[in-house]
Amino acid sequence: MNRARLTLSCFLAYFALSSTLAPIGILAEPAANALGASLAEVVRALGYFSIGTLAGAAAALWVLPRFRLRQLMIGTYALATFCLTGMGLFAADIAVISGLLLVVGLCLGVGLAQGALMISRLYDDEQRASMLVATDASFSLAGFLMASLSVYLLASSVRWDAVYLVIGFATFMVVLLAWSGDFSKVEALEQVADPTLERPRWPVPVWLLTFALFFYTLGQATLLTWLPAFGERELGLTASLAGSLVGNYWLGMFIGQLLTVGIVLRLGVSRMVVVGALGCFSLSLALIYLPSEMIQKQFLALLWGVANFGLLKCIISKASESFRLVPATLVSMMLLAASVGTALSPVLSSRIVESGGLGLGIEFAQFSLGLVAVFVLASVLVRTRD
Repeated sequence: MNRARLTLSCFLAYFALSSTLAPIGILAEPAANALGASLAEVVRALGYFSIGTLAGAAAALWVLPRFRLRQLMIGTYALATFCLTGMGLFAADIAVISGLLLVVGLCLGVGLAQGALMISRLYDDEQRASMLVATDASFSLAGFLMASLSVYLLASSVRWDAVYLVIGFATFMVVLLAWSGDFSKVEALEQVADPTLERPRWPVPVWLLTFALFFYTLGQATLLTWLPAFGERELGLTASLAGSLVGNYWLGMFIGQLLTVGIVLRLGVSRMVVVGALGCFSLSLALIYLPSEMIQKQFLALLWGVANFGLLKCIISKASESFRLVPATLVSMMLLAASVGTALSPVLSSRIVESGGLGLGIEFAQFSLGLVAVFVLASVLVRTRD
């Protein structure tokens, strides 16, 4: 029972982060109208959440070994709940919104790393991989549910910031679960000195895959941020249909992750990474350029999500094949590269959209996803030659 309670807290940690990230593109235009600001200004403000998650991912490398996990989880998620409640009740100023979301991102970024650490300590080797894939599925399911809920609330004329109260309820549940849980098993394990912390030399394929991960999250976050506005203004979709493109993407990604384990066993990680990178790029093009008369945009968004499946974890798994003993810093550093891509997306893309319009922002996202395929293919070719 206690393990189930702690596991649920970890799943909710993934759920909360995805729930805050997923609806940014959907909420941006209603927020701009409510605040009397430009769309680009609001995207930058909401993007402070991604900057916070980046800071949280970096801070976790220092914080986790130094604090007790129970107190850390209670403290970070209590602070996140306070800020999310503030977002849902007092979000009337761009500067306040930016500051609140920065703190929320910092807390949830630390919490995400803590959740992965707790899962790795709660389960043995045979169960650990499936549970980590399940956390990814929780992340995608949250994206679908929260994007869909945001569209529904906006269509019902509810304030754009009300969705943050729902996310605040999820973080409050994490506090309650941590408060009532027994952390003795996950806290009793001592950190054993790891010789791989001496920064072993990373092979070229690992660096190529790290760049692939950076451009993957940069392209993904950019396309999801601007897709609702592009769909409404350039593709002629209604506001609800344009917003549902984001929800369908997350639903497709959830379905893809459920299928990932069996497909990886058949194809192998190398083929899976190549297929995923090429599929992600090609379907991002099809989503924008195929006419609606040929195939519905909502279905294409679903297929694009399926093509993304568990690409992030597969890229990390592919990188780990370059080592006989996987360095302790590999996963954390590659996840940090992914966080950098997500954090830079609103900053870079908002400037691009301001100077060249929505179309240029979408093309920037597609170019980034194209670079993912280039770096993945290069890593496979280099490894083959080696």
